[in-house]
This record gives sequence, C-alpha cells and structure tokens, in this order.
Amino acid sequence: MKGPLPILAAIVALLASASPAAAEEQTRESYKATIEPTCQVNREANERIMDGAQRRINKREFTVVGKQFIRASASFGGLIPRIAAVPPPVGDEHRVDRWLEQMRLIKSRLRNVGKYYKEGEDIKAAHESALAQRSGIAANNISIVFKVHYCRFGRFAQS
Repeated sequence: MKGPLPILAAIVALLASASPAAAEEQTRESYKATIEPTCQVNREANERIMDGAQRRINKREFTVVGKQFIRASASFGGLIPRIAAVPPPVGDEHRVDRWLEQMRLIKSRLRNVGKYYKEGEDIKAAHESALAQRSGIAANNISIVFKVHYCRFGRFAQS
C-alpha cells in the first residue's frame, strides 16, 4: 500500500492502543484505595511498637522508649518507598512528592527522638517529638485532598 492510508492506519492503531492507558490513569479515589491498606498495616504495626511508650516516659525508662521510637522510625521508613512506588493521581504529582518529603522528615525526627531518649536527653527528645508532630500536621495538610484515614499522622507516643 502506498500513500497516506498506511500512515493513517498506523496512527489510528497507535491511538487505539493509547486509549486504555488513558482510561487507567490514577484518580484520587483509586490512589487512596491503593495506599490505604498499606498505611493501615503500618499504622497497626507502629501502634504495637509504641504501646506503653508514654507510660515508660513518665516512669523515666528512656532507654526502652528510645528503642521503641527507633523501631517505629524504621517501620515507618519502610512505608515510604511502598507509597512512593504507587503512581500519583494525575495533576497531584507535586503534592505527593511534598507529602513523601514530609514523611521522610517525620521518619528522621522519630529516629532522633529515639536517639535522644537512648542518650537520656529527655528535653531534646521532647523538642524533637514536637517537631515530628508538626511535620505530621504538615503532611496531613498536604494529603487532605486524598481523604485518607490510615495515612494520617497523629501523636507518636501512645500510653
């Protein structure tokens, strides 16, 4: 075949093959449905890790609490690459990048809280904990459009 007909047929075939990909674009709802189960598992694990931390802080058992925070930081750190692997919703790429950056900051600050508690520096640990909570609030403000439940961050020391 000569002429524009084969070129036109190739373009039509290319567009037809591109249509299913466009139909599978990530929406906020599908993004939430994809990440929520992962966040739920991580949240439950971190709640188990942090169980009794506030009580131990009140009893001044800082070494044990420090280890709890470090374990929670490591567990939380494992969540970040799993969320990063999920394609962000169309138009929300920058928002997801900022959200992941805040989560990396939370991970770092939780680790610092643990480090300070292990060193017996409870004032520094309390300060770093407040910074971690602020980072959690910032992350929540970024992710509010996704209407997530288990991927929201609150207090890190549980009683």
